[in-house]
Amino acid sequence: MPTATETNSRSPSPAPEPPVAEAPGPRAQGLIRIYDQAVRATLDKCSTKSFGSCFPTLESHNPDILEDLRKQIVDQLDRAWRANFEDILARRDVVKSINALEQCIDDAKQRKERAIDAAGGGPVESPLQPHTLSPAEIHLAHLMPFLEKHTESMNQQLSTTQESNNELLSTVTAQRAEIESLVRGLEVVIQDLEASAQMMAQDNVQNLGTEIRDLENEMKK
Repeated sequence: MPTATETNSRSPSPAPEPPVAEAPGPRAQGLIRIYDQAVRATLDKCSTKSFGSCFPTLESHNPDILEDLRKQIVDQLDRAWRANFEDILARRDVVKSINALEQCIDDAKQRKERAIDAAGGGPVESPLQPHTLSPAEIHLAHLMPFLEKHTESMNQQLSTTQESNNELLSTVTAQRAEIESLVRGLEVVIQDLEASAQMMAQDNVQNLGTEIRDLENEMKK
């Protein structure tokens, strides 16, 4: 048998089980129906004649009272038995368990039909028996659904993070382009200022400034 570390030896992850119905299914209804029939059949045995035979003196003197007593006993037994039965159904979760059993049987029938269809008229391959699997394979079979679920969740988170990073990268790229544009504009302004300073430092500009100051001084005299 291949080891559990090989890819082909990994058992397929079992599909998640569908929810079990709370309402009584066919088998649960059959159980309840059989119980009702058994209760009625048992209580019917307690007829007026059979009950009166247990109390012959009372039957001969007060048959009406005896009949009322019989009806009360039968009614109390019927209510008590049914209440106990319903209590057992509720405490043991019998209906849900029977529905789960019925669901397993239906699933087995469907898998058998799929196997027959897949065989195409040929021999049907027997499914792999769980008791023949190694502990590692059984462990992986139970662990894989959990890992697949969390892997899917992590992939979704990773996808969301990547989208956020792409948006952030676009924003940063646009801001960087804007900063570079501002820097280039500032460099042009600096170059213009440097050119202006160089022009002001020339001799003819300095002489012109001196002449203007001399003219201002003469005008003040």
